[in-house]
Amino acid sequence: MRHIDFNTAETLLLFASVLSLTIAKFIDEQKFHSFIMLFVNYKYLKIFSKEPNQTTTPFNFFLFVPQLICFTLIVWICIDIFKLPIHINPYLILPFLFLFILFKFYLEKMIATIFDITSFVESFHFHKVTYRNLAALLLLPLISLLIYSNLNTKIMFYIILIVFISLNIISLALTLRNHQKLIGKYLFYFILYLCALEIAPYLILIKFYFIDKASN
Repeated sequence: MRHIDFNTAETLLLFASVLSLTIAKFIDEQKFHSFIMLFVNYKYLKIFSKEPNQTTTPFNFFLFVPQLICFTLIVWICIDIFKLPIHINPYLILPFLFLFILFKFYLEKMIATIFDITSFVESFHFHKVTYRNLAALLLLPLISLLIYSNLNTKIMFYIILIVFISLNIISLALTLRNHQKLIGKYLFYFILYLCALEIAPYLILIKFYFIDKASN
């Protein structure tokens, strides 16, 4: 178990995620409650996915921050658990992941504009990000348990990893289900989008940032 210090990077990042959620609620409390209710109904996505540029609003940015922090901590814990020869702290992982996601987001918008499928890609992206933001709310307590409890670190880590992968698969499945009619209409472009922007970037990231560094 890692040494618990209330000035550690983990504490600051977890506090930042809670603060970010608080700000999101302050910006639009009714919308925040609708987002939380996504656990039990589809109303939030049904209403707000029709509005333009929903993904880039300040409200959604502050909902996205906990997701980014969860991803950062999971990557950092992976490095620690698997004893990878990479000397890096989460303050460097976080901006790297943020820039990677930002680059991917604008690349998606550019390709969507070229193929004239902007409305489809924006709706698909909004659904996907929303489900992942919701998944972060489930992961944050588990990550906190891993960091601060006396539970077996490896067992907790594998539980978090399984939950993380499962939630991402579920979010993708739900997003696909919600867009099945549009996917049928833009099937060729969707397959191209899925391979080029949903699979390839992560494989490249894993290869060059983790596998190559670990082998050096």
